[in-house]
Amino acid sequence: MKTVFIFIIFITQWCYAVDQPEISILTCSPGDEVYSVFGHSAIRIIDKEKSTDVVYNFGIFDFDAPNFTFKFIGGKLRYSLGIQKTKDFIKQCSDENRLVSEQKLSLTEKDKGKLIAKLNFLYRPENRQYLYSFLEKNCSTEISDLLQGLDVSFSDQDLAESNRKLINAHLEKNLWLRFGVNLLLGKTLDRNSNKYQRMFLPIYLEEGINNASLNGIPLVNSEIVLNEVEKKTKSDFQNRFSPLVVFSLLLLIFLFWFPKSIQLLISFLIGATGLILSLMWLFSEHPEVKFNLNVIWCNPLYLMYILQIIRIKSSAVLAFVLFMSIVGVIFMWILNLQSFDIAIIPILFILGIINFKQIKRTGYNKLTETKRSLELKL
Repeated sequence: MKTVFIFIIFITQWCYAVDQPEISILTCSPGDEVYSVFGHSAIRIIDKEKSTDVVYNFGIFDFDAPNFTFKFIGGKLRYSLGIQKTKDFIKQCSDENRLVSEQKLSLTEKDKGKLIAKLNFLYRPENRQYLYSFLEKNCSTEISDLLQGLDVSFSDQDLAESNRKLINAHLEKNLWLRFGVNLLLGKTLDRNSNKYQRMFLPIYLEEGINNASLNGIPLVNSEIVLNEVEKKTKSDFQNRFSPLVVFSLLLLIFLFWFPKSIQLLISFLIGATGLILSLMWLFSEHPEVKFNLNVIWCNPLYLMYILQIIRIKSSAVLAFVLFMSIVGVIFMWILNLQSFDIAIIPILFILGIINFKQIKRTGYNKLTETKRSLELKL
């Protein structure tokens, strides 16, 4: 009789355990679109009692939102928490040829209830939207924050890499995008990352969860892959014509042929880009774009060259200031005040040629004016 009683208790507990929700973390591999190159993270909850299998996705945003680009640049683009069926989520990733891996979490009944309650609270209409931040608020950091709220213990690990290096490692096959990212993001990215900070990237969230524990028990119970995708065979075309290669070829051309019209175009492009970077530094709410020392070489003052080139006039002071700004950037790079993309090296030489030509033109104009003055006196 005692054995039967124990058996009944065991069966009851087993059935109860089976009916408990299953919670796991989904990690999507990087995609081809700009917004997907770093991968994606989401939370999956299977509730057999309610016959539901859904994904809580913190990465929902609307491309058609009014002034989308300006909101993104200004740090005012709102992301939101969405809920979708797991099969739809996996199908979307499969259609984009992105692998989906699942980490099933070992959570107590209390922790599961706490996490689900928090997710449902965040999904309320008044709570589901948040201001996106590349490092501080995205699909991965939201999940990391939720797990830290459960007192999940992540393994101690001091990193020698900066956040910029972590980002650049993801962009080795897309060097033009890497050039753009390094141009837009300021010196704050050059701080060394830590075990929490690095989880802004899905791959490091996945790695951190694999090494984490809760109440002395490994957080991950098991890990599986949920779909099959074709192995990507990316063309090496982009790397063959990388920014460094393209700008180096332009430098070689400009050493022998550099008409005023091209100098005018480059001065405009550099000055306009510098103006945009300066405005982002001053007015954007993205902390990552502030204190961007790229504005020293990519200087808005190059816009002043346009009138000078058109009028065939030069300012030795302006040319000297812009030339010294190039020298200053090199010293800042050496002193590790900010890391710059290697592709700016030939650009610095091109700008140096423009500045040298302006200084030379100033000297020639002054010599001509002096000669004319002497001729008039004679």
